[in-house]
Amino acid sequence: MRRLALLSMIAAASLCAGATPARAGEAKVGTSGAQFLKIGAGTRPTAMGDAFTAVADDVNAVYFNPAGLSQLKSAELTAMHTQWFENIDYAFGAFALPTAAGTFAISAATLEVADIRKRGLDESDQGSFTNVDSTYALSYGRRWGDTLSLGATARLIKAQIDSASASSWGGDVGVLKKFADTPYSVGLAARHFGQEVKFRDEGDPLPFVVDGGASGRFVNDHLLLSLKLSLPRDNDLQYGAGVEWAERASDGFRYAARAGYHTLGTDADGASGVTVGAGIGYRRLDLDFAWVPMGDLGNTFRYAVLFHF
Repeated sequence: MRRLALLSMIAAASLCAGATPARAGEAKVGTSGAQFLKIGAGTRPTAMGDAFTAVADDVNAVYFNPAGLSQLKSAELTAMHTQWFENIDYAFGAFALPTAAGTFAISAATLEVADIRKRGLDESDQGSFTNVDSTYALSYGRRWGDTLSLGATARLIKAQIDSASASSWGGDVGVLKKFADTPYSVGLAARHFGQEVKFRDEGDPLPFVVDGGASGRFVNDHLLLSLKLSLPRDNDLQYGAGVEWAERASDGFRYAARAGYHTLGTDADGASGVTVGAGIGYRRLDLDFAWVPMGDLGNTFRYAVLFHF
């Protein structure tokens, strides 16, 4: 019972799964394990409502669509920290290296909840413990022809609740298609498939999801618009939309403003769901910020650095 209660708390805090509007899909909410895999990666995609499946043009593609790694022209390294609620700490990092044989990438993410009170069967206080969920992944993306890219990810997932632990293997596959002589692209990714996360004899399936998206660049590539549809195994159809306006100065300075909307972030009254962010860069360094309100749970903030080599 203690494990089930803890998993329910983490799922609600990190994903607002129970804060989506009342629909028929509510019967499936909470039926997946490793819920932290849904939190996402990077501040730029987050600020754009996670509508990144058909964009995937930086190192954050390792999470949203590994096929997009083929678009990188040079190596990239990113590190992100999330200021979450209820003292939950989430961090993500990734490194991608383009080669003549394709682009290889490694990534890792951790979700930690510290100082959880431990109670005995008689409700006596038995101190505290820490819950840590983590994942480590290897990704690959390659261009096939001038307009088509394919990619895949292999992922190790680990969970630690007090003295109990579990691990499993999972993965993603993705495809990205650009339309020649047009500003449009489409993407498709199947993510988080694999083994159940099993504690002793009890297991939960991974939060498998199929994402489809479309994007377009306009106004001399200053304006980026993107859309995403998601079909998760444990919820109804979700959708997201994002916009980015980017400017580049001749002295190497650049900046961007971003906004988005995603139905997974809405509460029971349909409020929230909106995301906002911005970024500045100079030569090889980008600093990005995203604000993600989570309804009654409060505001969350993400900060990231990205190095171009």
